[in-house]
Amino acid sequence: MKGATAGLIGLAGCSGTSQDGERTSSSEQTEQETTFRVGTPWNPDSLDPLVKGWMFRKLNVIEPLVIADYNASVKPGLASGWTTSDDNLTWKFTLREGVSFHDGTPLTVDAVVASLRRSFNSDSLASLPVESVSGSGERVVEIETSTPFAPLPAHLTRGPTSIIAESSYDDDGNVTAPVGTGPFQFDSWKPGERITTVSNPSYRGQTPAIDTLVYESVPDDQTRLLKLENAELDMARALSGSAISTLNDRPNVEPVTYAVPRSRYLVYDTTSPPFDDRNVRRAVMHAVDREKIVDSVLNGLGPAATGPFPSGVTNWANADLEPYPYDPQTARQLLTDAGWEPSEDTRERDGAPLEIDLWTYDARALPIVSEAVQAQLSQVGFDVSLQVMDYGTIEERANSEAFDLVMWSNSLLWYPDPDRLTDFVHSENATMFSGYANDRVDELLTEARQVTDAEERKRRYDEVQSIIQRDVPIGWLTYVTNVVGVDADVTGYEPLPTETCYHLENLDFDGGENASQTETANAQHRSPDALFRNRHRSKK
Repeated sequence: MKGATAGLIGLAGCSGTSQDGERTSSSEQTEQETTFRVGTPWNPDSLDPLVKGWMFRKLNVIEPLVIADYNASVKPGLASGWTTSDDNLTWKFTLREGVSFHDGTPLTVDAVVASLRRSFNSDSLASLPVESVSGSGERVVEIETSTPFAPLPAHLTRGPTSIIAESSYDDDGNVTAPVGTGPFQFDSWKPGERITTVSNPSYRGQTPAIDTLVYESVPDDQTRLLKLENAELDMARALSGSAISTLNDRPNVEPVTYAVPRSRYLVYDTTSPPFDDRNVRRAVMHAVDREKIVDSVLNGLGPAATGPFPSGVTNWANADLEPYPYDPQTARQLLTDAGWEPSEDTRERDGAPLEIDLWTYDARALPIVSEAVQAQLSQVGFDVSLQVMDYGTIEERANSEAFDLVMWSNSLLWYPDPDRLTDFVHSENATMFSGYANDRVDELLTEARQVTDAEERKRRYDEVQSIIQRDVPIGWLTYVTNVVGVDADVTGYEPLPTETCYHLENLDFDGGENASQTETANAQHRSPDALFRNRHRSKK
């Protein structure tokens, strides 16, 4: 199906790439193996799902008990369903029947229990209140929590919880190959460069049309785009908005854009001057023209953010939040109220200039957005030094020393539950490094984890969003629209808003059975209006 009908976008026809990198026609692919190459900015530097589980989950090599649905909710994965006890401390997950690992061994309770125990004993999941994992009969896995924990199913969608077979480990317990249950199975890897997977002919569901799937690390945006144009890649992910016009001008490739629950945002060090003063943080928010950044820097791809969650992707957004309007005069007054007086170009307090460092890293247009923020802050009296550093370096430094301001980007629903806010603003459990502490926020986040009623949970998360909108430990700037370049002849690509899985097993190269099955299945997930709102094809 070519074009958009009822919001469903097909990428019709098909070519694909042969092993030698040449484009092949549909008829040629029926006579030779089909290889599909995906270029991303990320580095495959580990085979362990506890380290890079999200990567193998995206490729659908490994699968968890619970998966993310297209409406940013949860649905059954390797578990066909689950129940909770009356005290909400015991969860029982019933395993699907007829599931086998890639090594041919069956998915058993013992295998799942062993895999999950390793997951919950790891640093990746240490903050979750899981007390024990055990088996109950032939098909049931029990997870005990120390307190009621409503978001447990959402956390079980995370890559590190994906189930792998005993044959994944060597004698020392190290993962030498992730042996999962997905439609693609691990074949080989070149550390730091690529992962190669192959179709799993014994998969319980739809057998992929792709015989060999290659995941290649191509950190530079322009290089990914060029490799796609030259048929060295069949899909290039995380492209900049400027790539859309280029892709529209090429007959063999096209752009797909779709909204995701990801934001670009500023992280303030709330524990040291000048951003230990809420007025100074608010001044920044009024000094930044978010709409102008979207229009002039991001090629119109946003939109400007109000709070953590984009309302077009999830119902967890607080619809009553008021954005910080662009108002330089208010920004100047807030700085004056905080004791920063005008003095030529840069404001001063007690003889010290208002000089700040803005750190960021090179991904998702963060450097150019940071340059715009730098220029806008200078108009109200900040002297901003912009430093682009390695992602890991920023994390290490921001967690160990005082800083001023960091421009960051992250998914707010990479597990589909607002408990994700705990990672941002809880005084003890946050992984974000603002140093923010608010007793009421902590109380609400704790309560929301224990309340099972969805409306009661939302009321608490709405209040959390209101408080952090007032206190501004994090300044939300823009939401992210993903740009993916794809071979123009591919059908069946339906991007998942939460980004947890590419679902490349649904791709087809001739508009045939796989594509029609995928289209029908995805139409059942969401209404046509929701599909159209969250995803559109840019090419006309």
